[in-house]
Amino acid sequence: MTIKDFKVGQTVFIMGDGRTQRDKFSTTTAEVVKIGRKYVTISGNWGRQFEETSTSRPYLVEHTEYGAPKFLFPSKEAVDEYCEREELKTWVRTATGWEKIDRYTLHQLRAVRDILELTAGMED
Repeated sequence: MTIKDFKVGQTVFIMGDGRTQRDKFSTTTAEVVKIGRKYVTISGNWGRQFEETSTSRPYLVEHTEYGAPKFLFPSKEAVDEYCEREELKTWVRTATGWEKIDRYTLHQLRAVRDILELTAGMED
């Protein structure tokens, strides 16, 4: 996600409460009021500013000196996809934990490997 993906006047979605991980998926809406070289500025909240992340992410991250930074998404669909991806990552971590890994057959493990290698090859 880059700054160029946003437009002045656009309704955007802010995720996080800025303090805790408990409500990390809570979202609010705002309007883009300014787009600069480094930051996207939104309405309200003393003009919070968001910047690109160092790695490719589906959001911009809040420029802040304290607290947990919030994330800025261009659409509700982008928020929903991010939440689903995070939930699936948690599910995969749990399903493949050391205490559960022995319940899978060799055939199942090969199938998972093949799927992951196929998708990894598509990104190269």
